[in-house]
Amino acid sequence: MIAIFFIVGLIVGSFLGATNYRIKIAEDIVWKRSHCPRCKKKIRWYDNVPLLSFVILWGKCRECEKNISWKYPAIELLTGILYAAVAWKFLGGWGISAEKILTGGDVVEMSFWLFTSSYLVLIFFHDLSYMLIPDAAVFPAIVVTLLFQYWKYLQGPLGIATLKNPFVGAVFAALVASCFFFFLIWVSRGKWIGGGDVKLGFLAGAIVGWPKILFVLFFAYMIGAIASLSLIWMKKKTWKSQIPFGPFIVAGILIVMFFSEQIQFWANRYLNIGY
Repeated sequence: MIAIFFIVGLIVGSFLGATNYRIKIAEDIVWKRSHCPRCKKKIRWYDNVPLLSFVILWGKCRECEKNISWKYPAIELLTGILYAAVAWKFLGGWGISAEKILTGGDVVEMSFWLFTSSYLVLIFFHDLSYMLIPDAAVFPAIVVTLLFQYWKYLQGPLGIATLKNPFVGAVFAALVASCFFFFLIWVSRGKWIGGGDVKLGFLAGAIVGWPKILFVLFFAYMIGAIASLSLIWMKKKTWKSQIPFGPFIVAGILIVMFFSEQIQFWANRYLNIGY
């Protein structure tokens, strides 16, 4: 079962790879066939098999023999791994046991996790490639996420609006994160981060809720600092170079999503922070 989700993830990742490029050039992402971005020749179906075609062709276009960006197989592989991880989390291993038969609510939540993993991969690589967080991914994701959090609220006992309420906690966390990034833009006059990070911060808060958004910010800045210092040490970047922050926010979101229980144990034991 895990293998099936991995393969589906590879296929979705192939679509996301094409979408990543086509959003940038405002090209149709549904009906137009895949083509080489250099020679514009249409890609044959047998040259469009996720991961495998890249390996067989040695990372080159069959027609023009120009190098294919490593980002295409990377998107496919990362999406496949995330889909397999979602299946592992909800199905509990390599198969479905009697105790792991999914309910209707489980299916909805699992579908949301797969959807979230998909657009986070797209945002990660688009910002990495073009230093731009696409509105075409962020705004629909915000709408779907808030609808999901409201659905979660309706599944539980209806009560007063507290931060433990999934919908209220999600909105509060989204506002906290977006205001934090907006404050950084105001203080730095746009030199530290961009407006896309404000929107991505809102989305991050809506996904994980309160107070998990604090851990997303912690991991984003920790990973960002390590990556930036490493690039400077390798002399690939300088202290004045611009580095997209979106991929680090996405990394923080995914860490909190998949390792929430471990983080909660650590926070309760050592920081006396529960959620």
